Amino acid sequence: MDSDHESDDRPPHRPPVPSRDPYVYTLQSSRHATSPKVCRDFVACVLNSVGQEELVDTATLCTSELATNAFLHAEGDSLMLRVVIEPPRFRVLVYDASVELPTAARLPEGDRLHGRGLGLVAALADAWGTAEGDAVGTYAKGVWFELAGKEEKAEEQPRPFTG
Repeated sequence: MDSDHESDDRPPHRPPVPSRDPYVYTLQSSRHATSPKVCRDFVACVLNSVGQEELVDTATLCTSELATNAFLHAEGDSLMLRVVIEPPRFRVLVYDASVELPTAARLPEGDRLHGRGLGLVAALADAWGTAEGDAVGTYAKGVWFELAGKEEKAEEQPRPFTG
């Protein structure tokens, strides 16, 4: 049944107030060979969406390394990716079911194909480390990295007409 009148109990239309809370985006993924690509693409999409395009290359490389480690070395059948943005900081966490913590990263000598991932993360990220698992207990630990993005610009004030 259609009505010709608008309800008077609706709040007045106001523009949304920007939140001071961090932006958090979460992706649940199977622990599969495609997981690193899916996680990379997710992180790139989030960064492009929030105007932090300059971080995409570094962030996707570091994300790929963490997701690859979870795929190759973790236990369980899934992993969780969490992206937390608290401007100007950007953090990516990859949670898995393994209780084994990663070892400190150092780039290996020579042409070895394995063992470079955390060394790359340590070299490229502003910070990295481990976190306790999720509150539900599905994941035993998280491995994270953090990058500093550009500061959000304050809204420019209109310039007076000096014509």
